[in-house]
Amino acid sequence: MIVVNIRTKNAGFSIVELMITIMVLAILLAIAVPSFRSTMRRSNVSNVANNLMGDLQYARGEAATRHKFVSICRSLDGATCTTDNKDYDLGWLVYTYDAGTKGANQTYDSSNASHQLLRVGTPQTRVSIQATDGAVLTFGLSGPVVANSTRTTDTFLLCSRKNGVDTGVGENNSEVAGSQIVVSISGSVASSKLAAGAACTP
Repeated sequence: MIVVNIRTKNAGFSIVELMITIMVLAILLAIAVPSFRSTMRRSNVSNVANNLMGDLQYARGEAATRHKFVSICRSLDGATCTTDNKDYDLGWLVYTYDAGTKGANQTYDSSNASHQLLRVGTPQTRVSIQATDGAVLTFGLSGPVVANSTRTTDTFLLCSRKNGVDTGVGENNSEVAGSQIVVSISGSVASSKLAAGAACTP
């Protein structure tokens, strides 16, 4: 009787194979991570732009439906208007009120019985939002924009901030493009991509 002794080779990687695998993974990660970050930053700009545009369109629709003024103002605390600057990434308010004797472009006053808060925009840390100015933006009783002393239309520019930066004006380039929202005198709201290199402030 012949006994055959079969030895099996242990499965696994050699040191050289393991080093090559690690090097390939490192190269792939070096390529993929920056691309993923850019994708996330573009997504942030798109999401914030959609939220702001949605609130602007909502405000116009409510003005026409309620036959009241509906305004949007910059807010630092989610409860009062702050019109001394034009950075809307700190938050905003959407509110409605009767025309009354004071007319349009009133700042929100929770103690005023005719003022009703409709929506509150949350602060944004990854995207900067710069408006034409810090003045109240108001939609009239049938939806058009009510002019103030300095403008008849309004523009909002949204740009991504660099990773790890939570304040200040963002950046707009070919890799992560900014977004522009324009509210015309008729009240219509339109969004478009900023050209590469265009400023992030109106």
